[in-house]
Amino acid sequence: MKGKYVISTLKKADREKGITLVCCFSRLIFVPFFFRALDKMDLPRKNIHLLVYDNTADEPLAFALSTELNARLTDYLSVRLYKSYLKGHGNILGSGNEQFGQSKLHNIWSMWRRVYHMVHTPLFFQLEDDTIAPPDAYKQLFRTLYKQPKAAMVTGISTGRSTMPWIPVGLGVHKMKMKGLFCLERHSFHPNTKGIIEVDGCGVYCFAARTKPFLTGFDGYDPIKLQVPFFGLDNIFTYNMKRHGYKLFADFDVWVSHLQATPARIIAFGKDQAIELLSFWLPKANSYVQGIEIKQKIQRARRYRVKKHAPTWEI
Repeated sequence: MKGKYVISTLKKADREKGITLVCCFSRLIFVPFFFRALDKMDLPRKNIHLLVYDNTADEPLAFALSTELNARLTDYLSVRLYKSYLKGHGNILGSGNEQFGQSKLHNIWSMWRRVYHMVHTPLFFQLEDDTIAPPDAYKQLFRTLYKQPKAAMVTGISTGRSTMPWIPVGLGVHKMKMKGLFCLERHSFHPNTKGIIEVDGCGVYCFAARTKPFLTGFDGYDPIKLQVPFFGLDNIFTYNMKRHGYKLFADFDVWVSHLQATPARIIAFGKDQAIELLSFWLPKANSYVQGIEIKQKIQRARRYRVKKHAPTWEI
């Protein structure tokens, strides 16, 4: 079944006005957490087109999203809910092999190729379903974007995640060594970094962007042909914007929580679980080494390897 708009209040005369807020969903469990946080954000809602993209064939997710959006139809300049009806894939081993078409990455890539072309405004803001952003994230990130005329995007700071709240994770902003569009090395920033930093690549979990520069990330980028590693799909996509002459910035004053769902609980990863990590490619083995902790020579052993356990909520 092809995708369709389940809800759309967008008027043709208004499509280029204001700013678009893109919210990407694939998991029902995060819906109440996400919308509670969204309602607390400081947003110019009457100037925002809210675009929610449901990248699944899950009807309960569509129903939950419809319920949330119908309660907010008059809050925004327009509201759209698009459902892709893509069937889910359980395999995360998307590339560096022949499995991309059966992976979660395939669905993400399919969504990106469609959702960003639904943005008709010169600027947009994005949140993923497993992201809880602070109330001032929108205004803070756009403040930086306006000050950086060559910026394609400005991102907040999120971490990786794990099924256990005591496992250390790296940040979603990186220094990268590349050969063309092939990632040789990915070095996550230290969590104690301060201020606004230019980066080589990042995730797409919470950011402000200029639409046309952002779309240059698609130019010449074929993750199947390039055999992009499953950890690098978004990193290399954003790096490609730099290759087209634009800049990427990260604001270390905007920390967002990255949610992980397990059968028993939801875990919210943040700065206290973050450490500096390195991942790199072993070309002779056609393999990647991921998540190597960068340690100081005098670094003391940590009991749990994190400052404190990530907050959790029982399901």
